[in-house]
Amino acid sequence: MTRSFIYEAVAPEQPSYSHVWFNPQAFSCLEKFANKSNINFLEIGCFEGYGTNYFIDNFLGGTNSTITCVDPWIKYSESTVTGMSEWDDVINQETFNVFRRNTDQNSAKITIRRGLSKNILPSLNGFFHFILIDGDHSEEAVWLDAIMSFRLLHSGGIMIFDDYDWNIGKKSPKLAVDRFVEEYKDVIYYNQIGNQIIVEKIAANLQA
Repeated sequence: MTRSFIYEAVAPEQPSYSHVWFNPQAFSCLEKFANKSNINFLEIGCFEGYGTNYFIDNFLGGTNSTITCVDPWIKYSESTVTGMSEWDDVINQETFNVFRRNTDQNSAKITIRRGLSKNILPSLNGFFHFILIDGDHSEEAVWLDAIMSFRLLHSGGIMIFDDYDWNIGKKSPKLAVDRFVEEYKDVIYYNQIGNQIIVEKIAANLQA
């Protein structure tokens, strides 16, 4: 007697996000990379994967186009220079599991580098066409992310600072971004859209 089996297809779990802090309008400048081959993005600060999925789905459809995700996925108070604990209930070790579930369908295009950006960035090889700086928002950390990332940015590449006006004061990215724009003004174009500062690299090399 031959048995027949009916297999019911199981739909992949849909992404679920507790918070979405994301402005797609700021990323229209990335259209020039859309669906091209061998395009590499770097995302510093990935949270639950909304941005990661957005970049892949909209710009990284080409062959061998990938995104490298840098995030410690630990309590925010343990990952930021300023030790802020207000977001520990949202950003913590469990966030990594949420990120993995949410980005599972795009996992083939994702390289995960889990750790603090100040430790990960010096170990990265190659260059990136786009870099998003959205990790530790303290002035010191944003400055380090900026100067270390800029060396990894292709000539003609785009780097975006998120949350420019966030929490104005000593914990704000603004002071670091303003300093970066002033010191690198001869080798960049820059523009502001909403709360993002968009930088384009116009020189091949700059020794900081």
